[in-house]
Amino acid sequence: MQRDREKKSFSERDRSRTQSFRAEETRPEVVARQAAASKQYRAALEALFEKKPEAVETIEKLVPSVNLPRVVESAPDAILSNKRQDLLRKVTVAQGSKAISDAIETFLHAGFEFPDDQETFLQMLEHRDEERVRGAIGQLERLLMGQMPKRKPVLVQRLKRLEENADESQTREMAAGLRRKVG
Repeated sequence: MQRDREKKSFSERDRSRTQSFRAEETRPEVVARQAAASKQYRAALEALFEKKPEAVETIEKLVPSVNLPRVVESAPDAILSNKRQDLLRKVTVAQGSKAISDAIETFLHAGFEFPDDQETFLQMLEHRDEERVRGAIGQLERLLMGQMPKRKPVLVQRLKRLEENADESQTREMAAGLRRKVG
């Protein structure tokens, strides 16, 4: 049984499809319609990136299959929380007495309070101001009543350094007392 029509190769089929598509594209009314739709879509995208609330509805009308999240303005509490986290992260990653002191002062001048965290107060032991150091020793004493030291060797080393090199006798005494408690 032989077929009456001749078989076309795949490349011939593809060529015929693209030729008919291109012929449709070049018609003036199609080109104008596509240009207008493209311009409208670009304008909606620009509005979306400028965080305009009406932009989501516009894009969803243009492309119904797209489901975008609504634009939500950040609450002032969320902004403050992010700023606090950033400043706290700077305190924990700072190295060296000057960098640690500057990061701590920036955090405190922003109006934030330090969390009850051993790591934060361990960093504060490197502060240049001995009043801040004594405050950190007091906080560490309070925290270590109910929990084990997380970085005991570092804590002991910093306390020894304070015992030997602190300018004020009160700081040396507090460091020695905490070091004896830690063991």
